[in-house]
Amino acid sequence: MQPADAFGGGCVVGGALLAGRYQLKQLVGRGGMGEVWEAFDERLGRTVAVKVVSLLAGGGSAAGELRARFLREARITAALQHPRIVAVHDLGEAVTAEGSAPFLVMEFLRGQGLETVVRRGPVPGQEVARWGAQICDALAEAHAGGVLHRDIKPANVFITANGGVKVLDFGIARAADPAGAGELLTRTGTVVGTAAYMAPEQARGRPEERSDLYAVGCLLFELLTGRLPFSAPDALGYLTAHLNDTPPTPSSVLPGLPALWDELVLRLLEKEPGRRYASAAELAAELRGLYGSAGVVVPARRTPTVVDAGGAPAQPSPDATTASVPEPPRPPGLTRRSALGWGGGVLALGAAGTAAAVYLTEEPDKGPVAWSQNIGDAQKLDRNHPTSVVSGGRWFIASGDAPVMVHAFDAARGARLWKTTLSGQNWNVDGSPQFAVVGHAAIVKSKLKEEQSPWLDAFDTAGGRRLWRHELDSQSWDVHRSGGLVIVAGDGSVAGLDPRSGKDRWRFLTDTPGGALCVGDLVVSGDTALSARTGKTAWQQSGFSANGRLAHALGKFLLFYEVGEKAATDLVCRSAHTGDVVWRTPFNAAEERAGSAERSWQAVISGTTIFLPLAAGDRRRPTAVDAATGKVKWTYDGPYRRASEYGDDGSVKQIKGVQGVLGVEGGFAVPTGRGTVCLNADDGRQRWHSSDEGAELIGKHVLFTTPRERMFTQWRHTRIVDARTGREVWTGDFDTGLATLPQSTDGRVFIADMDGKLWALRI
Repeated sequence: MQPADAFGGGCVVGGALLAGRYQLKQLVGRGGMGEVWEAFDERLGRTVAVKVVSLLAGGGSAAGELRARFLREARITAALQHPRIVAVHDLGEAVTAEGSAPFLVMEFLRGQGLETVVRRGPVPGQEVARWGAQICDALAEAHAGGVLHRDIKPANVFITANGGVKVLDFGIARAADPAGAGELLTRTGTVVGTAAYMAPEQARGRPEERSDLYAVGCLLFELLTGRLPFSAPDALGYLTAHLNDTPPTPSSVLPGLPALWDELVLRLLEKEPGRRYASAAELAAELRGLYGSAGVVVPARRTPTVVDAGGAPAQPSPDATTASVPEPPRPPGLTRRSALGWGGGVLALGAAGTAAAVYLTEEPDKGPVAWSQNIGDAQKLDRNHPTSVVSGGRWFIASGDAPVMVHAFDAARGARLWKTTLSGQNWNVDGSPQFAVVGHAAIVKSKLKEEQSPWLDAFDTAGGRRLWRHELDSQSWDVHRSGGLVIVAGDGSVAGLDPRSGKDRWRFLTDTPGGALCVGDLVVSGDTALSARTGKTAWQQSGFSANGRLAHALGKFLLFYEVGEKAATDLVCRSAHTGDVVWRTPFNAAEERAGSAERSWQAVISGTTIFLPLAAGDRRRPTAVDAATGKVKWTYDGPYRRASEYGDDGSVKQIKGVQGVLGVEGGFAVPTGRGTVCLNADDGRQRWHSSDEGAELIGKHVLFTTPRERMFTQWRHTRIVDARTGREVWTGDFDTGLATLPQSTDGRVFIADMDGKLWALRI
């Protein structure tokens, strides 16, 4: 065996070759007991999961005895051959900085951990019965071979891509514990994860087969109700409850559960083992007797304004005034609960660090996750404004701080196409774009740290070949997408550059300082509008000057933020052909912070309706106006989250207006402080309501990301809904926040999280 290098905690590093055949590719989980790696078996040519149990690394006779005990029980586990038990292919010892550490080689699973499912709340009874029966099948096989699991919990149950169960880590946690169950609670970090499911006799150091059934009872209770049978602040509190307290009935926690579930679960949670089911096989048969029975189907708990598949609508939210909308259709054979599951992220080591299998995503042709993979530069995605662009069937990610990196992936399959590095350069954040794709060229703006002048670098989108380089000096730049040009402004001129060659297509000389705005078919510089195609003057309006970098084309009209006549900022509609003012209205009343209240046009426009979220002039409430005439269409009188801004002294103050409004297809999503209400653009009537806030527009859909936490675990719950109906089309959990704004094309949403993982989601 080739020794592996090591770092903190005695863990191996990527690239190590274990036992002369297992090439470690990437770390996918770390916990108290060790690490799980994706690896490649060079002898058999297959992907496997390798778990290095660094907890047992070290020298001396005691450590050697513990490793021998671990390997002895691991061999017993490997002898278990059952479709519901994760397969152990091989075992051995790896050399780490702390000495020899045992490792296991297991099948590489695709799907998701049951721990991810539990986070989302109650699971329908049919699914609970089916999964429970399959867990019992695995236990029955193990018990017949004289093997106890001792640690049944969500982190040790895996739901494969086809919806079946795999049980992980038979006997491993007990074998890795130097002093029995008591020390397991502290040595492996399983203060909550193990104690919360531990049978009374196991807590006393006398585990038996029916101890595993007690843990199954805790697990079924949690799946049915969304919570454990007992609550406690620490491991000792859980053990005390298991030893002394009477568990509640599941139906007392979640009203409406059938009495059959109360009877079954409470029998499993009996203090005396003899009062429980006699065997795992008996329990499996009992669960299969419940499976499919109409009396045990548990209605899923959902956001109030959505109707569950096959059920009645839930009670409306306090803000709801419109009818409920139906649940989205599911593919044949894919239940609602399993459909929610396939976005949870890579299964890492669980709370105890004992998960023995990992997964990527479902097969590329199945399920709501089309593909996912690690970008390989995770540390670059959580700072410095990473940019994500989907164009021409490719997904581009650009980010970084010395160096800047640009990655290109095939949007359909996830294959990496190319990667380029701009050594020694970083983002030059000054309000202008840092990265864009136009005319088969990927354009990056960056600068050397010791220099002041930024550069534009252009790369071929197909292969990553550098096309040209341009020093900007004091110039700003933008992209005119419809014209297919790179616009550079400053130093007395405005130029339209060919994106493939970097050469001028046209250049306009001007005395106006500052940059240029791309809007519609025009490029606006100062008081002059130029044709983006030719660079010739389209119109000139004396005294005209846009306030900020935002402008929007709406048919034959152009919208600008301009210095206000009676307020700090006016919203002005001008003719695209002449530049004449069609109408204007006060937009922002805050004199001292005139530019702070500008809203992106995505936030204030839907179709031909403009939503004015701020109080200004005679306007006291959020108001919608007609884009062609500026006349009021309707006023919003409902609740809304008030906007705020920073004063010059750094203080935060509320201003009169809506914070976080979003223009969507046919309407506006308005945060209310208790959720989000979507208003119809034409008349202001409510179309749908969500209990979530923080909406992001992705094509014809809206994305909500909500921070969640339970005990010591934090994650981001993500929902995607249809913008017109509010119907949920995708949901999943991410361990971290999103690093880039989501992109959407051809029925897929592309997301990069802060762990450097890329997700292509089918919607």
